[in-house]
Amino acid sequence: MITQEQYLESIQHEINVCKHLYTKITDAMLNYRPTPGQRSTLELLQYLSGCGIVPIRGILSGDWPGVHAAIEKTKELRVQDFCAAMDRQMQEIREVIRGIPEADFAAREVVMPTGQKSRLGPALLNYPFKFLAAYRMQLFLYIKANGRAELSTYNCWMGIDKPTDQPSPH
Repeated sequence: MITQEQYLESIQHEINVCKHLYTKITDAMLNYRPTPGQRSTLELLQYLSGCGIVPIRGILSGDWPGVHAAIEKTKELRVQDFCAAMDRQMQEIREVIRGIPEADFAAREVVMPTGQKSRLGPALLNYPFKFLAAYRMQLFLYIKANGRAELSTYNCWMGIDKPTDQPSPH
């Protein structure tokens, strides 16, 4: 199992990539949705602003109806506040995760929204961490679908622009 700090570093990376991708979005992209019924780019940004901390709270408390209410609240986010909201989410994740005894990750049993039981560590990986990674990928694809062909795996996986080729020393 990974340590708390390794988990936090991985979550921080996902949040950093989301914030990087946000810089590639124009106002014209905000209402884009691939098909009716799917989130728009704006709605996806709003969802990302809580899809890490909200399920962590649900896993720890077992209050899954409260999770739905908290996710609904993310719909109030204004697009220009996205990066600050992601930073607040990360700060809260740090505080919550660091407050969990290390032994609980392997030993504590939690109940998932499906009613299934899980150990805390795998639950934190399989829900909040994977949510951030999956919706980050969706955001990347939305941006690419809106004509940003220059974006690459560097943007999606590392949260950086593709490095420019260095001239040959000869």
